Amino acid sequence: MDDYYQLSRYSFELAGTIVSADKITEAYLIKGKMPENEYELVVDKKIIDNMLNNGYTSFSNMGIKSEDELLGKVVTITDMPDFKIVGFTNTNTDSIYVNKNLFINILNNMQQSEMGSGIFIDLVGQDSNASVKDYNLYLDDISITKGRLPTNDYEVIVNKSNEYDMKLNKTIEQEVNGEKLKVVGYYDSKTNRQDFLVNNNTVKYDVITKNNGFMIYPKDKLAVLNNFKSEYNLNIIDRYENDKEKYIEGKSEEIKSSVIFAAVIMIISLIEIYLMIRSSFLSRIKEIGVLRAIGVKKRDIYRMFAGEIIAITTLASLPGILLMTYILNQVSHIPYVGRMFIINFAVVGISILIVYLFNLIVGLLPLYRVLRKTPARILARHDV
Repeated sequence: MDDYYQLSRYSFELAGTIVSADKITEAYLIKGKMPENEYELVVDKKIIDNMLNNGYTSFSNMGIKSEDELLGKVVTITDMPDFKIVGFTNTNTDSIYVNKNLFINILNNMQQSEMGSGIFIDLVGQDSNASVKDYNLYLDDISITKGRLPTNDYEVIVNKSNEYDMKLNKTIEQEVNGEKLKVVGYYDSKTNRQDFLVNNNTVKYDVITKNNGFMIYPKDKLAVLNNFKSEYNLNIIDRYENDKEKYIEGKSEEIKSSVIFAAVIMIISLIEIYLMIRSSFLSRIKEIGVLRAIGVKKRDIYRMFAGEIIAITTLASLPGILLMTYILNQVSHIPYVGRMFIINFAVVGISILIVYLFNLIVGLLPLYRVLRKTPARILARHDV
């Protein structure tokens, strides 16, 4: 952040997942352009939104209001040329789109940066601070004083200050993928670099072996999974299926808790409706008995009490449902809190129908028990 003198010492991390730039086209862009060289990158808008909404940093207090103001900004990675943000996507993923040929060096140099290496004082014999790096990144900084460049796997060139400790064409203690590196040359560095410089393929082996796991994108997923498990006995999982299973499991637990809570509330409501209707017809039991005695059909009596239940539901339940729908709809538009709620008006309509249906069933249940008796028995007992 060097637009202003006061901000020149500020820096912020782009926290995201690197994805091959060939996975997107211009149709994905909402601003900017596609990368024209390998050190231009495209960032998803979600990453910038996360930075702007993070209350623990001063990112949004520096005058940055949207991704527009980060177009053309320089992104640095230790010991690599500067990258430039040239475009933004809106795929709602934490993706940073980079030339796939740079993946290995990006991962390797980010690892070294996280470990705190990058400033080297001396290298005597085998210094644990020395890092395995791709020599192609430093061709402008180094010059070969003896030997040749490490074009083959597991070959290395070291600083000329180590010429007496690390003999030419001999292996050293530094290992990559279980193989000791063979010195094929010495270099002089303008910046006094002391790294072990190897080819890109050796760096790839080093990055893979230092990680407990890594992700691949095969063309034939099933074939690769079976091959890795059967031939190499690797502990490999299908990330998509694994994440999907965990997501479904988590959602199932959430739904189960919600359903149990809703069922308890529903049962309490139905019991209340049952008691209200039962109290109503008990006070009118003689009237019901008389109506049955003079030949009024059961369905007409059901219809009379059904109207009462519908009236109670309309005056009591319906306003509550509509009020909470309105409140939740308003809350869903509030940042941070809103992501916890979503209003689906089709679900609201179905819920209203279910409430009416359940209330009718439970409300008419005590009436059904009474109307099974003969008019004489109904008139004979008032406490049915």
